[in-house]
Amino acid sequence: MKKIIFALIILSIGFQGCYKEIVYEDNPFLVRTRTLDYQSLTMSNSSLFLGDTLKIEAKASGDSLQYLWSSTGGILTFSKGTAFFTADSSKLYTISCKITDKYGNSMEKSSDVQVSTELIFSGIESMDVIIPVNHTTQFTAMVSGEGLTYNWSASGGTMMFDNNIALFYAQDTGIYNLNCMVTDKYGVSETRVISIEVAESFIYKSLTATQLQIDAGQYTEITADVLGADLTYTWKSNPPGSIVGEGNIVLFTICHADTFEVSCEVTDRFGNSETKSVLIKVVL
Repeated sequence: MKKIIFALIILSIGFQGCYKEIVYEDNPFLVRTRTLDYQSLTMSNSSLFLGDTLKIEAKASGDSLQYLWSSTGGILTFSKGTAFFTADSSKLYTISCKITDKYGNSMEKSSDVQVSTELIFSGIESMDVIIPVNHTTQFTAMVSGEGLTYNWSASGGTMMFDNNIALFYAQDTGIYNLNCMVTDKYGVSETRVISIEVAESFIYKSLTATQLQIDAGQYTEITADVLGADLTYTWKSNPPGSIVGEGNIVLFTICHADTFEVSCEVTDRFGNSETKSVLIKVVL
């Protein structure tokens, strides 16, 4: 009998010596361990345009994990192992996630993201679509981005440029293509092309008045918008009114009520001419 009791004591001690603690939480079928395994910290992109959103995921296994996210700037929102980041300026950011388990084990991983302003080349604006020979016109590249460099070129004529502004003229008639390639500091390039026609004679764009209706005795300014050189301007009013000034800008007035047709004939040195008119209503 004493041998049997002694054997049971030895067996009991043996079981206690081989026992490995297993921690159970609410679910008794879910086995927990004391090991923290921080597997990865991944980003949806390694670079980001200002205003876009970046997704970051921290993958780990362990008991009752807690996630502490941080960044060197910008706006960071998160829920457990998933975070979303948006930048408030263009620069290099570091995003970190520290993970701690219920036993006090902790690990931290970090990753960098370069945030830049997106190169947006919306187009080239032109003052004119058609110009006379030897008339200089201006083009503007409408671009946003960082550290921009500009390279302008033309299929003919003469071009001068400074950054996003280019000046162009041609001595021969025809249709010319103007190219602008813009490159930002990250090496991203965009190119746009615009065409312009060069004509032999002057270009009479419009005849406009600051006011189409005036009181008797008041003045309205009338402008002939013409492209060209060595031009003469001949102004007339029907019925007759008072035209003050010369060149492409004059003042018109009259002391009685009526509707007046004010015209301007433009003539170049070769005898080419064109006339436009505007109606001015005068009231008492």
